[in-house]
Amino acid sequence: MTTTLSDARVWELLGRGGSATEPEGARRPAKYRGLTDPHGAEELAGALAERIRGLSPAAIVIWEEPEDVVLGHIVGRELGLPVVRAFDADGLVGHSTVLPEGAGVVLVTDAVRDARVVRAARALAEQGGGSLLGTAVIIETPVLREASGAAGSVIALVRAAESEGAA
Repeated sequence: MTTTLSDARVWELLGRGGSATEPEGARRPAKYRGLTDPHGAEELAGALAERIRGLSPAAIVIWEEPEDVVLGHIVGRELGLPVVRAFDADGLVGHSTVLPEGAGVVLVTDAVRDARVVRAARALAEQGGGSLLGTAVIIETPVLREASGAAGSVIALVRAAESEGAA
């Protein structure tokens, strides 16, 4: 099943999940909370999963925010892949489970607000001889665009405006 969402529909679903509702929103949009709108989370994560599928990852990586667990779980379920939660362990990248050796992974989050998250996901993959194939987000932010060299393929459902305020 192909899930093609219009930009207006994505922004509507983001609003239902408590995130920015306008493309002209803040550089650091409010965190999307899929638990407040399970049907919307299914729709958004399903669309991300379809776009990720072509990268053929071995695992999905999410960062430490609990809100990303919902997106990561749905994407992982749709693709039949394990989801690894990465986190800041006193300046090192900790993780909930070990990635398969040499695994290509995709970082999934609602929006990249800090480029260190992308670099940490890349480092985690490279520790095991793998690679960060891509970064999949609902909202492509200027922060992600600035970090795109480290992000692998960028997959985004919508793009935040270029003229957003400073972080």
